[in-house]
Amino acid sequence: MILNIEKLNLEIDGEKLLRDIDFHMEKGEVVGLVGESGSGKTLTTKFILGILPERSIIKYEKFEKNCKIGAVFQNAFISLNPTIKIGSQLKKLYESHYGTSENWKEKVISLLEKVGIKEIEKFLKKYPHETSGGERQRVVIAGALIGEPDLLIADEVTTALDLRTKKEVINLFKEIRKNLGISILFISHDLDSVRDFVDRVSVMYQGRIVEENSCEEIFQHQEHIYVKKLIGLSKTLWTRGDKDVFTS
Repeated sequence: MILNIEKLNLEIDGEKLLRDIDFHMEKGEVVGLVGESGSGKTLTTKFILGILPERSIIKYEKFEKNCKIGAVFQNAFISLNPTIKIGSQLKKLYESHYGTSENWKEKVISLLEKVGIKEIEKFLKKYPHETSGGERQRVVIAGALIGEPDLLIADEVTTALDLRTKKEVINLFKEIRKNLGISILFISHDLDSVRDFVDRVSVMYQGRIVEENSCEEIFQHQEHIYVKKLIGLSKTLWTRGDKDVFTS
């Protein structure tokens, strides 16, 4: 087990935002953390990363983190400095991890190849605004992989992307999982984004994990009324491969 949280409770400014969160991940596992905006997904992520506001009141029974973590957040454009070329930004990120610039370019080129960037030498000389939304997201993912993490957290990475780019990003994470074998925590308000990708789904509602099951099972059978509603909204749209998940 690379990550284990038991009975996490979080309060900010007198408001209880996370309640009795139990969550774990195994090595090589891909888990979807799903729920509407404000359900507590990002707060849970920030707890794992240790970046919660200082005024937070945090209580838990157990928190074990046996891995290096990389993270990718929602807006790739904000994650990149618009005034600095992409190559220079990735070089600085490499230096922050390894304390040297030696061999930075070989490492960066290798990662950009893995995330599907073409004409890399030319691409490194571009500014972020000279690239597409999908390319920027790929750059940020490559940056998150520079430190060779065991766990990659992807927080709402498909939000604001068009359908085609969203599919490209999902396929990219599938390739990362296949080629690098790292664990992935994929956070989304959109259940459709995690279908046919994650091994297990945890659904959050009002600061709690209200249901957890394998990807296949949670799309087929739901216990909590909120999860039934989520599935019911789009059940006719969800497929796994060429076969409809749902049968009448």
